[in-house]
Amino acid sequence: MNNSSWLEILQNEVQALGLMAVAQKLKVSKATVSQVVNGKYKANTHTIEQKVRGTFMAQSVRCPILGDIAINICLDHQGRKFAATNHIRVQLYKACRSGCPNSKLGVNKS
Repeated sequence: MNNSSWLEILQNEVQALGLMAVAQKLKVSKATVSQVVNGKYKANTHTIEQKVRGTFMAQSVRCPILGDIAINICLDHQGRKFAATNHIRVQLYKACRSGCPNSKLGVNKS
């Protein structure tokens, strides 16, 4: 695994791809990426860090439903509203809200 910090990786990706492309990959605003890169982000950076680690550093977690998945994909599933569109989506919704060790729901980390 790369020993660079997640912030260094983010800065390198912004330099290589640009703010807009990085923001789109992370599914956050361009302003958020800019503030984090420039050390002006006022909120907790935990979620941004996890998105960077999953998207650009290939870090994963063990999902009780899907197996090994990228951290950013785990966060995406946690953020989805309930929809009974298929049984996997229902299982994910329930798992994310009932004690999954990877869940950030109910934890004050932004």
